[in-house]
This record gives sequence, C-alpha cells and structure tokens, in this order.
Amino acid sequence: MLDHHLTDDDMGLFTGLRMTAFGQSVIDIANDSAYDEWTFSRKVRHALDQEIAARAQRRVVKLLKESKTPNPAACVEDIHYLPDRSLNREVVARLASCQWIEHTTNLVILGKSSVGKSYLAQALVNAACRHDYTARYFRLDDLANKLAVYRRGDAERLTFLGSLHDCDVLVLDDFLTTPISPETASELLNILAGREHRGATVVTSQFDPEDWYKSLHDAVIAESILNRIVSSSELVQLDGPNMRRRKHTGPGDEPVS
Repeated sequence: MLDHHLTDDDMGLFTGLRMTAFGQSVIDIANDSAYDEWTFSRKVRHALDQEIAARAQRRVVKLLKESKTPNPAACVEDIHYLPDRSLNREVVARLASCQWIEHTTNLVILGKSSVGKSYLAQALVNAACRHDYTARYFRLDDLANKLAVYRRGDAERLTFLGSLHDCDVLVLDDFLTTPISPETASELLNILAGREHRGATVVTSQFDPEDWYKSLHDAVIAESILNRIVSSSELVQLDGPNMRRRKHTGPGDEPVS
C-alpha cells in the first residue's frame, strides 16, 4: 500500500472533523524538514496544543460577541498609567485576574466624564471572557429601551431577563447619569435581586452612590438598588485627564497621546 503524503489537499478531512488547527499543524509537520528530528509523540503533542489554543481563542471570540461590548478589542494590556491618573498596575492586574467574579463581588467604577471608566469596564469584560466567564454589557439607557420593547410575559423577554440573571458579569455603563422611569427602576431592582450571589455586577457612574437617589423617584426602590450594588462591592475611583481628547494608538487601544 502506497504511503499517502499529507498535503493541503487533505485539509478538508480535518475541517470536517472540526480539527482545523490540528490538521494544519500535522500538514505543516509532514512538509517541513525542520520537524524531521522530532519524535512522533512530540509531533502529536504540538498539533494538539495548536488545536487547543485555537479552540480557546474561538471560545473567547464567541463570549465577546455575546457580551455585546462596544469595544471587544479593549484590554487591560492597553491601559495607560499616566502620572496624573489615579489608576495603578497592581489594581488593574488584580481585577484582570477575575477573582472578584469568582467571589460574585460587585465593582463600582466612579469618576467624572471621559476619565476612562467605560474603557476599564470594557477591558474587564475582555479579561472575563479570556477567563471563560460569560458577560453582558449595556449602557443603562440602552437596557431600559430594550426592556421597553418587550411586553411582559413574552417568551423572548423572559429569555432576555434570564440571560441577565445568569451571566457571570453584568456591566451597567453610565449608571443613573440621567433619571430613569419608575418602571425601569423596578425592573432594574428585579434584575439585581435575581443576580444576588449568582454573578458580579459592574457599574460605572459619574456620580457617587449617595447621589443616585436623585435619578430615582421611589425612595424605597432607590435604597434597595443602592444596597444590592454597594453592600458587596469594590470601589474604583478614577481621576485624571480627559482620555477622549487624546489620540488613539491602535484599533482597541485606550485614547491617549
């Protein structure tokens, strides 16, 4: 029986088995003399490692897409530590390790407009997905508008709410920057209650928590929302220059000169 030498023409076999990276590695090994001295076991291990890495990357891309983050390329590696910025590498590295997600600890990121709150939240979504956590990202106004589209009791609405309750990380960006309706406030409380001890919630806001009452009409609901978020949260206070006025250095990079 003639020995069949693997070539690119055989890629279809591996693609059909959903082992594209493994197959490409095997074909590369078969056609590159640099691998001739490798043992059979080493060749197989190398091909398997390539397949595992490729599958992990596809999983990250899938999780980022499902998160609906507006900037999936945002990452902690691109955060800039300027002398006049109240953000240090140790804090970011600790948050990027995602232990706060594992412990369902909420995160409150505060600071004036354009200091980089949203970018930090987006970078932490990226870190969460790289650690195989599920995430959902919404500006609070957008979440309110989305909920308003659904009628109560609709199966699609219940599915959507279920995704908010069940995800490992829920980001609520621009939290209570403007007043919200009593209906939205009540729905928000239900979402937060459903997530308690099940997932971590990240809130970014221009206002300190004690000022959130001004955007809520019902004092009881306001107190409940405040307690749900702040009682088990870590506070990150951002201060520094206006990051939006600085030039981008890359497609996902934080604005900076």
